[in-house]
This record gives sequence, C-alpha cells and structure tokens, in this order.
Amino acid sequence: MPISEAKYRANTRYLKKAYERIAFNVRKDAEINGDYIRAHAESMGESMNSFIKRAVTETIERDRKSLK
Repeated sequence: MPISEAKYRANTRYLKKAYERIAFNVRKDAEINGDYIRAHAESMGESMNSFIKRAVTETIERDRKSLK
C-alpha cells in the first residue's frame, strides 16, 4: 500500500532534521570497489551503512590511541 503524500513529506522532514548524509566515491575499476565493500559487509552480516559506520568508528578510535 503506497504511503500518503503527507506521510512522505513528514518522513522527509524528519530525515533532514535527524540525519546528515555523507557521500563518498569509490572507483569502479579499483581493487576495493563498491562490489568488494558490499560483499564484505554482507559476509559480516551487516548492511553497507552499518559496516561503513563501524569502519569509521574503529578507525577514529585507533587514530586517537596512536596520538596519545
């Protein structure tokens, strides 16, 4: 069942208010490309979004430890 126009607008407003979109590009012909990342995330039982967030979080934590 399709959602109403009002519900769509409400969802859009909420997403703009609550989330920040950060895009990044990967080359299609690179060794580590979108398919490679997607396959790894899937093999770990994660979505692309959760994998990328975990990768960023772990890298920041590691970098902070190395600065001390």
